[in-house]
Amino acid sequence: MLKLLRFIYHLPNFLKLAWRLFWDPRVPVYLKFIPLIFGAISVIFFALYYIMPVDFWPDFLPLGRLDDPTVPILIIFIPGLYIFAKACPREIVLEHAERIDEERRSRKIFFRF
Repeated sequence: MLKLLRFIYHLPNFLKLAWRLFWDPRVPVYLKFIPLIFGAISVIFFALYYIMPVDFWPDFLPLGRLDDPTVPILIIFIPGLYIFAKACPREIVLEHAERIDEERRSRKIFFRF
């Protein structure tokens, strides 16, 4: 349960990191195909669900038709972004991660007592 909460807490920063890495010109173009491929596969699963709405897994949360399409995104696309971030040059990843952390800290100054 704690790992899930930690994952949810860090997910926005991770998505920001992947977005910045994708648009950074220093990242090789061939690496940028990783999130595109995983995103395309995720969209295909999403579309197939609406063409053929079969309940592939039991409903843990009673969200109706919203929970099944989100699972391919979490199972396919997010790990694809992780693979992309791991494949990118380490110094570029660290540079963007530090900038995101600095931005996060500068926003929280307002809320500190």
